[in-house]
Amino acid sequence: MKKVSILNHVIGPVMRGPSSSHTAGPWRIGRMAANLLEAPPDRAVFTFHPSSSLAVCFRDQGSDLAFAAGLLGRPLTDPDFPRILSLAPGHGLDIRFEKAPFPEADHPNSSLLRLSGGGKELTIHSRSTGGGSFEIASVNGCPADITGESFILILEGQVEDDLLHAAATVEAYGWETSVRRGPGGPVLFGKSSAPLPESARETISRNGLHFNYAEPVMLPMPGSPLFSDVPGLLSLAADTGWSLGRAALASEASLLGVPEKDLMDEMERRLDIMLTAVRRGLAGDFSSMKLLAPTAERMLNSEKEGAMFAGGPHARAAIRSMAALHVCSSGGVVCAAPTGGAAGVLPGVAATLAEDFGIAGERLLLSLWAAGAVGYLHDLKSTFAAEVAGCQVEIGAAGAMAAAAVAEAAGGTARQGCDAAATVFQNVMGSVCDLVQGVVEIPCHSRNAALASQAFLCADLVLGGYENPVPLDETIDAVDRVGRMLPEELRCTSRGGLALCPSALALPRLDTGTH
Repeated sequence: MKKVSILNHVIGPVMRGPSSSHTAGPWRIGRMAANLLEAPPDRAVFTFHPSSSLAVCFRDQGSDLAFAAGLLGRPLTDPDFPRILSLAPGHGLDIRFEKAPFPEADHPNSSLLRLSGGGKELTIHSRSTGGGSFEIASVNGCPADITGESFILILEGQVEDDLLHAAATVEAYGWETSVRRGPGGPVLFGKSSAPLPESARETISRNGLHFNYAEPVMLPMPGSPLFSDVPGLLSLAADTGWSLGRAALASEASLLGVPEKDLMDEMERRLDIMLTAVRRGLAGDFSSMKLLAPTAERMLNSEKEGAMFAGGPHARAAIRSMAALHVCSSGGVVCAAPTGGAAGVLPGVAATLAEDFGIAGERLLLSLWAAGAVGYLHDLKSTFAAEVAGCQVEIGAAGAMAAAAVAEAAGGTARQGCDAAATVFQNVMGSVCDLVQGVVEIPCHSRNAALASQAFLCADLVLGGYENPVPLDETIDAVDRVGRMLPEELRCTSRGGLALCPSALALPRLDTGTH
């Protein structure tokens, strides 16, 4: 069964904008590929299928920068990130990008990487699957299922008896192993949430076997969650008296094997990144976007002066959400929640809970854990990739998560949090991803704003007595089905919807200093 962690996959990673599928996912792929190579890479050639989403927007959305930074082991938050391609030759890396068909292309964010270094060569087929998640589907033509949360061992080019002896060595340490068939013969593939001791690796080496060993790029998940569906969550909450946020925190601690206090500290760090993005967006403290001029500061001043017809917390949440997305769209540091293109909704709501309603401390952090619970339940059954299921699983999912956060902050029950989230999902089902000129700005900014406002509205409806007729788990199933029915032109390819309007096509680029 698919494993999902709130910190690995839902509220995170901490990243640079504009898109988690196109920056955080590629960075993790590059880092994992370098780990598998076990040597500083000296040449990398990335191939994207011409019809893929990556082929359309890998430069505009910084995927090329992210792949390079990952290969070089430079963090996404590195101040030199925008210059990483020009710095790569100085680190001995020749990196190239090309568009060409390749047989393995099976996902809008597929890439084929031919990587060399230290006398080794690897060919890696990967997919960036949304929200920073990824899959390495094959290594040197052999099937793999590398998702970044496990230690990995790959032993190829040996006789099968040698592989079985090696398998026995690593299985003694609790590793899962399987013998797979690659182009050159049998391959031993092993994975574990715990590292393989150096002594075991030395034993394999002494037997004359050569292997690739790689550390994970995300938090390992050695345990088990406390729930894996909505009925299980509601049963846990009823039995323990926990709120949605408290149940999510306890489940994450069980899954990661990490004390709850440490998890709260990490969530507080991510909350600070969210609130910082809001502040920076309102202060104009970010580099320019590509299509939109910043408006959040002006709108907040207009709201304060009474120039808006309604105004109030709903409007301020929308404006703050847009401010955070200003930072994301300019390539600034944000926390994906659950994606880069949706990284304004939860920060805008969290800032409004704090500034307008005085929600603080543990109560505010638990509201983020409640949001994480909804995203976790969604990711178990669906995806955060607009390339697969449209905008409803990115900004729509962020709105659903934020509604649960509002319900939690208001003292609502776990069921009310789930119902508020379901109500948001039901209102955005079928929304397309039609980003203008392949840039995460239009209509992303106004959608983030609208969903931040709707989070308060739908939470209020449920808290006020609205009885949601279709539960969250069934709603998520419907959202996923509908999203996969959308034609490719309406799933992050900029070949349909607003992206084809004459006015959209004619918009001038404001940032002429693209790499």
